[in-house]
Amino acid sequence: MLEKYEMVFISPIGPIGVNSSNEHIIKIKFDLNLIEIRPKDLFLKKVRDQLDLYFKRKLTKFTVPYTLSGTNYQKRVLKEVANICFGDKKTYSDIAQKINTHPRPVGNACRENPIQLLIPCHRVIGKNNIGGFSGGDIRNNGNMILVKKNLLALER
Repeated sequence: MLEKYEMVFISPIGPIGVNSSNEHIIKIKFDLNLIEIRPKDLFLKKVRDQLDLYFKRKLTKFTVPYTLSGTNYQKRVLKEVANICFGDKKTYSDIAQKINTHPRPVGNACRENPIQLLIPCHRVIGKNNIGGFSGGDIRNNGNMILVKKNLLALER
């Protein structure tokens, strides 16, 4: 079943679905099965404009507000990931050490990230490989790994 989005931004890497509530992003996710849906209000136009600037390498930090969902643990991990700057990378172990946990559950929390790009889980990599992204991993080398590789290349 296809997820419904209020807006779909067509990036150079693939479509990005966006949902909001009370002028806060509640979901932003790469979904390669989508077609463009133009923003219907000023807030979503601002989101679209920031996405456009990011992909043109003219924006390195998103300023649109968001509301984070998930378990307390997931939120703790994602708040730490949100601190990784444009062009930087951290390993799952780096994040785990910072919040006194283990790398595997950090990866699981990143997989469930409801706000891709704004919380840059693509900047979290394995010690010896690129790691996974949104459920795709190095074993299946699926489309989501290609998205992650392209995002990292864009930020180089």
